[in-house]
Amino acid sequence: MKKILLAVATLVLASCVTAPARSPVAGSAPGAAPAAPKPVVPAVREMTYEEPLPISVKTQYPNGDPSGSKTFQYNAKGQLVRQETFNANGLLTEVRTGSAKGAVWRITATNAQNGEVLSFEDLTFGPKGELLTQTFSDAKEIPQASNEYTYDALGRKSQWLAKTGGGGLQARTVYTYDNRGNNIKTEGFDAGGKLVNVFLATFDDQSQILTFSGFDQSNTLVELTTYTWKDKLKLKEEMTKPLLRTTEFTYGDKPAPTGIVSSVRGKVVERQTLEYQWFTKTKTVTP
Repeated sequence: MKKILLAVATLVLASCVTAPARSPVAGSAPGAAPAAPKPVVPAVREMTYEEPLPISVKTQYPNGDPSGSKTFQYNAKGQLVRQETFNANGLLTEVRTGSAKGAVWRITATNAQNGEVLSFEDLTFGPKGELLTQTFSDAKEIPQASNEYTYDALGRKSQWLAKTGGGGLQARTVYTYDNRGNNIKTEGFDAGGKLVNVFLATFDDQSQILTFSGFDQSNTLVELTTYTWKDKLKLKEEMTKPLLRTTEFTYGDKPAPTGIVSSVRGKVVERQTLEYQWFTKTKTVTP
């Protein structure tokens, strides 16, 4: 559900400062080095939270006429069991079904009109349900591409590797967080390890994103999005680079958007209505 964000940062070299000599520690032997400070280990705790997963997404043309829809079903772990895609006339065009295949959760895409298998998506998960690998294969089960994810001690995504069907590295993305757990920087590298671009995000004191800016390898601003919030609900995303695109959100009685309106240069291009199923999950957090 989410687009790939890649970004670039300007390196800042700090000037070197000579540290003053330290006096001997009282009671220590002459010439003995002072005791090394104990490492600071941040306190952590487990927190439960609710995560919404869509069960219905209906898309409309700007005038309100239906342009298509999707329905979703999940198991108790929140893994996709069935997804149905309908066209503007309500005709079922594609079905995706999920089931266990050994340690892998396999999603099979099928043409709903003739039953032909279109592709496979194989997922593996960690002990807390975190996505570890994602492999895309064609109808003959030949891998075409894959994603691999790693996480830090707090369960936050720290790295994403994009690979070819043969396992060769295509790109690497690294995520950096502040002490509140906000993803403040996302760096993208090519297969050779060269920094390609970077996205920087700012947040308010409630960890609500305020700005999202992207820079290419020459440190030129290539994307800029600002966000508007009210009562802890995101009301608007307004992109001003590379083009003027606005997304507005409306809500029901829970903090997940039930209506989305997308506009380009002030003209509505799409409307969506959404329904959700809510799952209780846990995550590790610092105070």
